[in-house]
Amino acid sequence: MSAIVLALCIVMIALSGCDVTKNRCPGNVRDVAAGFADPQDSTRTKVWWFHGETETTREGITADLEAYRRAGVGGVVYYDQVHNKKTPGAFEAMSSEWWDMLIFSAREAERLGLTFECHVSNGYVAGGPWVTPDMGMQRLASTDTSVVGGRRVELKLPLPKSSYYKDVAVLAFPVQPSWNDDSRRTVPQISSNVPTIDVDAVFAPGKNLTRIPSQNKGESVYIELDFGRDFTARSITYQVAPRGKATTSATNVPGAPGDVFVGTGYQVLPPLGQLEISDDGVHYKPVCDLQPVYKAHSSWRQKTVAFPAVTARYFRLNLHDWQTPDKPRLDMQLGDVRLSSRACVDRWEEKAGLYSEYIDPDCTPAYTSLEVIDPSAIVDITRYFDEEGILRWDVPDGTWAVLRFSHVPTGSKTKHGRPNLMGLECDKMSAAAAELQWNHYFGAIADTLARHEIVLQGMAMDSHEAGSQNWTPGFEQEFSRRRGYDMTKYLPVMAGYVVGSTQESDGFLYDVRRTIADLIADNYYATFDRLCRERGLDFTAQATGNALCIVADPIQAKGRVSKPQGEFWAIHPDGNYDIKESSSAAHLYGKSIASGEAFTDAQFSHSLAYIKSLADYAYCFGINEFVVCASAYQPWTDRIPGSTGGGRHYCLNRNNTFWEYSRGFWDYQSRSAYVMRQGRPVIDLAVYLGENAPVKILTYRLPDIPSGYDFDAFTSDALFSRMEARNGKVVLPDGMSYRMVVLPRNGEMTLAALKKIASFVKAGVPVYGPRPVGSPTREDMGTETEYRKWVAVLWGDEDSPEGVHRYGKGSVYWGMPLTDAITAAGLIPDLAMEKGDVKSDKLYFAHRRLADADVYFLDNHTDVALADTFTFRSVRRAAELWNPVDGRRYALSPVSTDSVSMSLALRMFPRESYFIVLSDRPDTLPFVMWAGSGREEAVSGSWDVYFAPEWGGPGHVTFHELADWTAHTDPRIKYYSGTAIYRNRFSVHRNMPEEKVFLKLSLLGAAARIVVNGVETDTVWCSPWEADLTEVVREGDNEVEIHVVNSLMNRMIGDASLPADQRVTYAYPEIAEPEDALVPSGLVGVSLLYRNE
Repeated sequence: MSAIVLALCIVMIALSGCDVTKNRCPGNVRDVAAGFADPQDSTRTKVWWFHGETETTREGITADLEAYRRAGVGGVVYYDQVHNKKTPGAFEAMSSEWWDMLIFSAREAERLGLTFECHVSNGYVAGGPWVTPDMGMQRLASTDTSVVGGRRVELKLPLPKSSYYKDVAVLAFPVQPSWNDDSRRTVPQISSNVPTIDVDAVFAPGKNLTRIPSQNKGESVYIELDFGRDFTARSITYQVAPRGKATTSATNVPGAPGDVFVGTGYQVLPPLGQLEISDDGVHYKPVCDLQPVYKAHSSWRQKTVAFPAVTARYFRLNLHDWQTPDKPRLDMQLGDVRLSSRACVDRWEEKAGLYSEYIDPDCTPAYTSLEVIDPSAIVDITRYFDEEGILRWDVPDGTWAVLRFSHVPTGSKTKHGRPNLMGLECDKMSAAAAELQWNHYFGAIADTLARHEIVLQGMAMDSHEAGSQNWTPGFEQEFSRRRGYDMTKYLPVMAGYVVGSTQESDGFLYDVRRTIADLIADNYYATFDRLCRERGLDFTAQATGNALCIVADPIQAKGRVSKPQGEFWAIHPDGNYDIKESSSAAHLYGKSIASGEAFTDAQFSHSLAYIKSLADYAYCFGINEFVVCASAYQPWTDRIPGSTGGGRHYCLNRNNTFWEYSRGFWDYQSRSAYVMRQGRPVIDLAVYLGENAPVKILTYRLPDIPSGYDFDAFTSDALFSRMEARNGKVVLPDGMSYRMVVLPRNGEMTLAALKKIASFVKAGVPVYGPRPVGSPTREDMGTETEYRKWVAVLWGDEDSPEGVHRYGKGSVYWGMPLTDAITAAGLIPDLAMEKGDVKSDKLYFAHRRLADADVYFLDNHTDVALADTFTFRSVRRAAELWNPVDGRRYALSPVSTDSVSMSLALRMFPRESYFIVLSDRPDTLPFVMWAGSGREEAVSGSWDVYFAPEWGGPGHVTFHELADWTAHTDPRIKYYSGTAIYRNRFSVHRNMPEEKVFLKLSLLGAAARIVVNGVETDTVWCSPWEADLTEVVREGDNEVEIHVVNSLMNRMIGDASLPADQRVTYAYPEIAEPEDALVPSGLVGVSLLYRNE
């Protein structure tokens, strides 16, 4: 018997989502049930409250804030964000009028019980006129000078192209004649088959880009270079106008793994053409593709392509078919082309952090030692260089390259703020720059409100969208401290040179990017977090943001702030991984709240039901706080919709037609967020992303996550600082744990990471991933023997394509599908379906564990109903269903239970969501009656429908048949927006007295408020589109009113064809055109449903 008890204990420990060395999971089911029943103000959704587009009035402030409180919004983030170029009547930021309105807003929020926070900056993301060039974002620049040795020189070295610069170092190294030539030293004859092109300007330095006219498909623009003799080339550098969305600017949404990046708005652009060579000027052969430069929230436009040495007299640019289907006649803007004999690091601009793109496998040729710089030959001659820029140096024999390194401003400026406080972005790697920003903006706000005894709850920071930087004062010292070696002799690599070898240079640039990411997290975000904590304020930050246009590690950076935040947009109906990073960071770094910028760019055409579907997936991705982006401040009380946020809609405000119907929408979020903050998350898989910055969850690089399992992503910062192995699990200091580690499929891993993973396996943690191919860091040079030893320890001596290898108490799996590895490791799914499949049926879920219960949030994220037996990995014995839409709780009868799981027969309407709570302490609750079930009777007869004349409606009309308003021939109905009241009568005839009666709606609008026999019963706004009428109906005849509200878009579309004085709506700026599609509206079916308990 004791053996059975011991075995049962082991099973329960294995199922636990909590660290067994810690106390039990926090929270108990009774307390959580009480909080669920009564929506908590502390978990209510907040809004970014955008100001600055219009005048500001006290009346508008009060009306906005009272509307938020009335509907159930929990607080505001006061944020000056301006998208319109014209802002009539808007106050200057920090003027006396601006301060008056800010203080009044904070007082009104306090009066109404709303939280009040402010943004870190005017506009986004962090900067202003107080940021001087030395405190702004920096990049490393260089100039090179060729010097003939055997003499003393005294010369002024060229200045960097910037009015502000700060010298870093001056280095020199001997150069070989065979790689010290380019198309500016040896000037070729240049010609083109298109005579209108200024071909000399294409190759001239520092000129504006030259227009290359678009050609028909298959036709080329040739730009030919005749050197008059053999010329050897190893690289080509050029500048081209950026186009298309960079990978780092595209949102990663759920999808299948693959070999090519996929993301919202991203498309693979064709090459600009090819570089070609010829011995006779007639017959050409290709050397390399000329790759485009993508837009990455910066003005960067330079690219270098490296290739093995080629020698020829004739070179040419064969430019063709660079257009895309959506822009078939796009001209090219090209310039500053330089063909060079110098060996270069391929695409060194990206690898050096001047421009942020995810780093692909290296394409730099394996140059010989005669083609690259010998690191031992590099001489630091900074001491011979004075403040006037004069170099006085006794040059050794030979030809020498002298490189002057300086850091210069990137010039990145703040965006979308009030004009008078626009300025440079502050340095993102500098604690001093962060403090400067704090002192001049948010700190001033905090001090002012404190003097007025007004409570400020926190500071918010939007996503970084100001491009990249790769330097900050003191970067060399930080690099040495963090990487363990001096970077000085490798500085030429940051100008594209190959030092030592291709591998050595790439490894150094890897370390540069890693240092950049570390400093962004530690000096920028952590400094703001410290300043907030010193004031007792929350810091909610999108560190660094969905658009990773700076070389950063967002999961690491999010770990440095009190509330990590991701973002999810209305254009992403099925989820995105930016919010998965936010929840991963919260779990990894012990944060109780994973915040989400919510419903971004939701339009007036979007219904509450659609927006709820976004919220549902966000909860399943681990988010438990929403901050809406955005609600446009409305200065007027008599204009609908009023301010449209520069045309972005920002529609969740009091002027939306469905606003007064939205209380249930906000209460649903409060209940859901409350439950999703209780206990601890249960997540099986920890997916390691590595540390090759910029590093982010990339859909195409993820493994195929098996059905019924959830994952968090982590990077090396958490690996080394937060993760240990105990009892066959990876555990975190706060009690979070994972049951399997999944490694990057590219086989890239540092020695330190490899040894850490080995400690996991030895302690019994199963690990899945390919045999490592090597370390990417310069730090690990010389450790190849030790590296191979650890690889053999974990993957065995033989490099087999598939296998299992045991080490210590654990095993490593590779080559097989992840599903097979999980099965072999003895794991079982957290959630499974008997007939369907959790993953392919798009049943999204999240699992949290309380001290005495398992809580699952389920989201049927499809338009198809589900009815199946669901198996939950829980040792509990009683089940309940909690409906977050209305706060009601129901009992469920298990189909079966065993030592590791419980099975339940469940039904879900399309787009329906609810909680399943499994415990051993069930309440006495009514059993669930599934939506859509029961005896159905249509409500027949004609309907009297009232369309309000003040909204352009015709008043009372009779509908003999229910139909979509937009199909009506009367334009007053076709273009109607607002509330229409449907009136009718129906008879109730129960078969049994205990039958419950429900009203079922087929609704083509935003929401409907139900009034039966003069009593308001419910507001229906989402699936399953039913209202319980049991308490208000009587046997026989009943009267019903259905107040149906639809989208405001239809009235705006109708008004777009009318003169201004005949319009019902006023939009600033206008957001509707006459040809826009109307939004389906109204009722198309009403019926009664009778159900037995």
